[in-house]
Amino acid sequence: MQLVFNSESEALAVAEQLYNIQQIGKILIPADKTIDYQALELAVNLAGVNFPSFSFPIVSSLKCRLPYPSHERECTDNKTPKIYVACLSAYNSGHLHGLWIDATQDLEDIEDDIKWMLSWSPVADDEPCEEWAIHDYENFADFSLREYESLEYISKLAQVLDDADDADAMAAWLNYAKDPIHNPDIEKLAEEFSSYYCGHWESERDFVLKSDEIESMYNWSEFEKNFLFWSQHIDWDSVARELFIEGYDSVKASPHGVYIFREYYG
Repeated sequence: MQLVFNSESEALAVAEQLYNIQQIGKILIPADKTIDYQALELAVNLAGVNFPSFSFPIVSSLKCRLPYPSHERECTDNKTPKIYVACLSAYNSGHLHGLWIDATQDLEDIEDDIKWMLSWSPVADDEPCEEWAIHDYENFADFSLREYESLEYISKLAQVLDDADDADAMAAWLNYAKDPIHNPDIEKLAEEFSSYYCGHWESERDFVLKSDEIESMYNWSEFEKNFLFWSQHIDWDSVARELFIEGYDSVKASPHGVYIFREYYG
């Protein structure tokens, strides 16, 4: 019981549209030795090839695999925080099936995208497809996401990073200020960012010497003007260390420098 095509390439094009089919050269052999005519006709039309010759009854055994229309919901923006959610049923069956989802959406919209992706799983006709996992993510600055990270947390984090003028600085602040044990209040911390952020500097010493904030507190320029000799013998690295013992904190920035924050007590 065989479907015979004009060429191996035609057979391959149709095989990619059908389930439970084996290809041998230009011949396709249904696993159940029967095939649904409508499924075959649709697969042939999708592949754009000539209808094959056959010599066996065509009944309901195969289903046509419609192309997965991922483009309808796929997040393709290179700057938007996004997550790649995969169907675990498909993954465990040897299929890679998932969707890049815009993580800046509200929780309900992210959940809807996941359900939609699962409904198109290549194994959805054979088993329930309800389990999923995050297999990749992009544009979350220095944040790491787990496979089963809370979608509500991801949504809030993505929205905050996407709205920030400097996503890397915001990420540094959130990592610095968040509660390491309990879930951080991302939105509250984002609102507090401007009250604590002192900028991106080459080093703590650079901040001490050049920032208007430190200048207004200690008037270094006036000291240098009045006591030039002594100002040339100040150990500014030591001064910076003293100021950063209490009052300020620094977070390493990538690829260089540090982000400076006024000390945060939560």
